[in-house]
Amino acid sequence: MSTPTTTISVDSDVITMVNVFTVAPERQIELADALDRATSEVFLTVPGFVSANLHVSLDGNRVVNYAQWASEQQYKEAMRRPDVREHIAEAAAIAEAYDPTFARVRSIHHPRG
Repeated sequence: MSTPTTTISVDSDVITMVNVFTVAPERQIELADALDRATSEVFLTVPGFVSANLHVSLDGNRVVNYAQWASEQQYKEAMRRPDVREHIAEAAAIAEAYDPTFARVRSIHHPRG
């Protein structure tokens, strides 16, 4: 059995949840650390979870979570779990705002050569 990895492909069946958190610059790393803990302590064992990639903005005002799930239904089921909700609440308490969006890869472009 292969280990799931982040897949950026127009042929992939995974769904992607892009969540942009707005945060005070002095709390950016605290938020990123909370999301890292949530992923390593909980999400890695949740059915349907494929991967998570955290990005911190250079201006300190945002943390972007690019997470992939096998299906939107499995994501919704995960959000009902008490252990998941506890970690989500921790991140929400640090962030000033957040904007989760579900998407599928539409196209991919790379320079030729």
